[in-house]
Amino acid sequence: MTEFRNDNLTAEDAFWVMWYFLQEHYELSNNTFDVSDILSASEPMDWDGSRIKRPADNGMVDFWNEAVEKYKREGKPDWKQLKK
Repeated sequence: MTEFRNDNLTAEDAFWVMWYFLQEHYELSNNTFDVSDILSASEPMDWDGSRIKRPADNGMVDFWNEAVEKYKREGKPDWKQLKK
């Protein structure tokens, strides 16, 4: 089972990691954004009666870890890129 990376993130770091996480989902869905799909896949569930909470779709952990890596590599996105 995939584990979350053991990183300490500041509130600002976590914001930008979440931005990369959501950007990945947006791009994979052909530029549509269905928050309900992301939320339902990320809903915490109890695994094997161990009382350890994991996302319903374990792939969400991989997406999060990839977003952390991307943020560490690329840092904050260029603010000009964020404008439409």
